Amino acid sequence: MPTIQNLKKKLQVIHSTRKITQAMKTASTVKFSKMATLYSDYEKYEEQCNRLYQTYRKDFNSILSLKNPDAPVLYILLSSNRGMCGSFNTELFSFFENVVRKQKKTPAVICCGKKGKDFLDNKKISYIDAYVFEDKPAYSDACELFEQIKELIQNGDVSAVKMVYPRYTNMMKQTPVCSDLFVFDEGMSEGEEPLFVPDREAVILNTAEKIFVSILYKKILETALGAQAATLTTMRSAYDTACEYSAQLETQINRKRQSQVTADVIEISSEYSMKEEE
Repeated sequence: MPTIQNLKKKLQVIHSTRKITQAMKTASTVKFSKMATLYSDYEKYEEQCNRLYQTYRKDFNSILSLKNPDAPVLYILLSSNRGMCGSFNTELFSFFENVVRKQKKTPAVICCGKKGKDFLDNKKISYIDAYVFEDKPAYSDACELFEQIKELIQNGDVSAVKMVYPRYTNMMKQTPVCSDLFVFDEGMSEGEEPLFVPDREAVILNTAEKIFVSILYKKILETALGAQAATLTTMRSAYDTACEYSAQLETQINRKRQSQVTADVIEISSEYSMKEEE
């Protein structure tokens, strides 16, 4: 049976853990709030870009067309930079392995996120390049990544571009998915044809890259938002567990103290009774 001193030492460790998890929970809450605001604001812009892309997909795809159907598929793996986010990365990497395993040809891979890079290195999966974005990714990060994707497409090095990332459903749920980054087929125009100034070709040429980058950046933001949500959920759970365990230890210590006091009282009473009988 553990002594009161041993229980006190355990309690000190739990108190330290509780302070750490509380601080990390507070920091995660702030980061998640900022990411949620950024994602919500950007989502409105991206929706308009995506609507434009879906309407004039044929025109936009003519600017960035796939040239080599025999080339391998390019997978963009988006992960977090840090751990302590529960099963966020574990589920993503397991899903990615299953997707890649089904490919007949060895796929081309670009990973984004330190954890993704570590996973590919450990599994000895070759990749073209690795990006490590900040916790709050910048639009320029998406531009840099898009330039490399565009170069691979124009050189005929890839036959398709797919994103493997955790789709954000809500704070408690992020589901790994594999989806085409760009849909390379004809779009359907809706309503009346708008007026293009100075002309249709110039407008498409000057907006195509912005449309593609906006779609890519949203998925990068979605991954970052999911990572912060998963981290916050994990830290909350760790803090609650530390509080619960701390309460259990305090109760156990108090019971032992009470038992010890009761035993001491009984012993003293017994000695006093024996003296009186003498």
